[in-house]
Amino acid sequence: MKTAIKVIGVLQKAGFDAYMVGGAVRDFLLGKTPHDIDVASSASPQEVKSLFKRTVDTGIEHGTVLVLVDGEGIEVTTFRTEGDYSDNRRPDSVEFVQSLDEDLKRRDFTINAMAMTENLDIIDPFGGRDDLDNRLIRAVGDPDARFQEDALRMLRAVRFSGQLDFVIDRETLDSIQRHAELIKEIAVERLKAEIDKILVNSFTDKSMAYLSDTRLTDFLPAGNLFKVDWSLYHSSGKAVFGWIYLLHKSNRPFADIRDYRFSNDDKRLIQKSLEVASLDFWDQWTFYQYSTEQLEMAARITGKRLDPAEAKEQLPIQTKSDLAASGRELMEWSGSKSGPWLKEWLEKLEKLVVYGELKNDKELIKDWFVNEYHRHA
Repeated sequence: MKTAIKVIGVLQKAGFDAYMVGGAVRDFLLGKTPHDIDVASSASPQEVKSLFKRTVDTGIEHGTVLVLVDGEGIEVTTFRTEGDYSDNRRPDSVEFVQSLDEDLKRRDFTINAMAMTENLDIIDPFGGRDDLDNRLIRAVGDPDARFQEDALRMLRAVRFSGQLDFVIDRETLDSIQRHAELIKEIAVERLKAEIDKILVNSFTDKSMAYLSDTRLTDFLPAGNLFKVDWSLYHSSGKAVFGWIYLLHKSNRPFADIRDYRFSNDDKRLIQKSLEVASLDFWDQWTFYQYSTEQLEMAARITGKRLDPAEAKEQLPIQTKSDLAASGRELMEWSGSKSGPWLKEWLEKLEKLVVYGELKNDKELIKDWFVNEYHRHA
């Protein structure tokens, strides 16, 4: 906050109005440490750039400049109002204005439409402070207009309900129900970003109940899957766990949610975690085959009380490369060329070593292999 106040001071000294705005003000009033503090100012982007040595044009067409001060980045956005949202996603035009009230009027919810001075005085033209006290999520002004401007705001309302443990105002909720179909206009990347935030908040079950009640599930990709029972869900702090939970509870494959465009790493984590969760029995070979993270995710959704990291640490080997004998040595000892047989015998050796039936010693492995290979040749 000190850095944001310093930035405000520079802007004010140059004759401009400047305030902290948005989620940082909300969090400050809730007694939380604000992060990613944004500043709104009457200064134009070019005027902001002229006042600071280091800036980055992060969204200059919308009036936003990232100011770098004391090793921190503070986004400074010019007071603005927005034109029509013909695609329900982004404004057709942006107009810079000199009025803070005009700027706050365009924001989504009253709890996010407050400003704070450098002296920590609150400017609250839409009753956001009362809504914070009443634990209420309410659209600024006409909710129909807010959601027609940007349909993602409907999903943000649902997210905030679980993030803050607030209820959604009745008029706002009714408007979401009326406009739920507009969510189809939103890019899947933006949808996933909001859903990911729902999956790591403290009251995911509350958000998921609203997701269903608002009919948003009818229009989201794989929307019906979100209707599983979330009452026993406890976030791991990683959104990917929520997706694993959802698929496990509904007994559905990863293919059902692939429209959300997961990274290859997350895709593999989801698939492998579901795979190990489906196993009736876990033993040393299970701990050897799967990564610690895959095992941890599977243990959480199946209720297994164990420490996968500790279980893996107790194994004689962690990977095939730890095996005291290599594929090349097996070919040398057998006198055979590479082929499908090699993979089969390496796995036999891995299992024997992992189960503790054969010590991971090259000479002992050689003796066992030479005897068994030629006996079966």
